[in-house]
Amino acid sequence: MEKVSNPTIIDIIKSSTEILEKKRIANPRLNVELLLCEVMNCDRVRLYLDFEKPLTKPELELYREWFKRRMNYEPLQYITGKAFFYGYEFKVDKNVLIPRQETEILVEKVLQHMKQNAKESISILEIGTGSGCIAIALGKKLDEQKKDYNIVAIDISKEALDVAKHNLDKLEGNKEKISFVEKDIISIDTLNKDIDYIVSNPPYISYNEFEGLDDEVNKYEPTISLTDYKDGLTFYKKIFELYNNPIITGKLFLEIAYNQKEKLTEVLENYKEIKYIFHKDLDGNNRVLEAGKKL
Repeated sequence: MEKVSNPTIIDIIKSSTEILEKKRIANPRLNVELLLCEVMNCDRVRLYLDFEKPLTKPELELYREWFKRRMNYEPLQYITGKAFFYGYEFKVDKNVLIPRQETEILVEKVLQHMKQNAKESISILEIGTGSGCIAIALGKKLDEQKKDYNIVAIDISKEALDVAKHNLDKLEGNKEKISFVEKDIISIDTLNKDIDYIVSNPPYISYNEFEGLDDEVNKYEPTISLTDYKDGLTFYKKIFELYNNPIITGKLFLEIAYNQKEKLTEVLENYKEIKYIFHKDLDGNNRVLEAGKKL
């Protein structure tokens, strides 16, 4: 960004947008406007009303620092430290995956099924919670519906769990009903009690695909949250193995990659007791696997 003494908001938007366009960063102007909103603690309407307003020295210094990071392809959410998911604002940092809009479909499908559940108390296990966005969003909605529930959300990363616990505090989630536990799903041999819902957005990108991802993803987001370093099926196979236990009579909801339906169908052929269907996302891609012992 060209250094101009006392640049106005519109000056910054124009020059910064041109730079991000050359960097081939998607939605360059929106990126610039969102950075400015955070720096100036205002919404985009106020930004437009104050186009001719110059930034203060501290605002300009912070903006230039953040803009430099964005030019290096660091995701906007890590720069601002927050991301929105299912209507809630979550803290995010380099230790957790940035919540995606596609994952909201997973939450929506679980909540839709829960509306039909006549049980007085619902038990939920989330595998690989990261920022806690799935567990907390489910808990908040169940609280609104006055349903009794218990959510245990596990993750292998202590740092990720620290972020999840922060989000639980920040969003005033129910600490008596939502627990975050440090645990590696691969180390679990069996589930020793029935669970109504097992939910997960596991690392599903194959390592070959991971290496070809944009810098914004493979250089900044936690690798262990994205890939199993193999074919992308490791965690699904483990979850199916645990779910196949006759003691489990509840439902299974998993986010999947757009191109995994056939491979997962092949894996599930080994489990005759598991019945399943796939749900599509807004782009028409298979995105959620719903499974049960009886559908």
